[in-house]
Amino acid sequence: MNANTLKETVSNAKNAADDAAEQAADKAAQLGRKARDSAAEALDDAKDLSQSAARKLKAQAAEAAAAAEDRLDDLSDAAQSGLRSAKSKLSDGGDRLAKALHDAADGTRAVSGRVANAVSTGVADVAEHLHASSINDLVTSTKAYARRHPGTVAAGAAVLGFALAHLIQSQARNRGRRG
Repeated sequence: MNANTLKETVSNAKNAADDAAEQAADKAAQLGRKARDSAAEALDDAKDLSQSAARKLKAQAAEAAAAAEDRLDDLSDAAQSGLRSAKSKLSDGGDRLAKALHDAADGTRAVSGRVANAVSTGVADVAEHLHASSINDLVTSTKAYARRHPGTVAAGAAVLGFALAHLIQSQARNRGRRG
């Protein structure tokens, strides 16, 4: 092979390499644009989903608050005469529940124990409030709080349900060990 042929072969190889590099850069740019477009679409979809979920949650919270308010009105009208003795029993039961939750929480270091302990403190506070308040005051303050904080009321009900379920399961396990 002579020098011109070698020079021409090297030149052709360099041109082919330049073309390949340019094609690879174009392909990478296309893939980058596709990835950016896909990411933008995914972000838009995520935004839409989160907005839709937020709207649904707000609507559900509003419905729950309205249902709770209606139910409270019905209950206060129907049960006014029997609530005085029920208030005392409920307060005493709250004290017992707070003690049981506290005792159950003392037996564990887990998160559920800390939750049960926090709930027991809250139940004790509610029981004390029941002792000190009149029926009308309780109904009025409960309605006002539910209107102002429907999400908190729903979350509190869920936490209380979990705490009670845990307490019931603990007691069932304790009975099973003893019996």
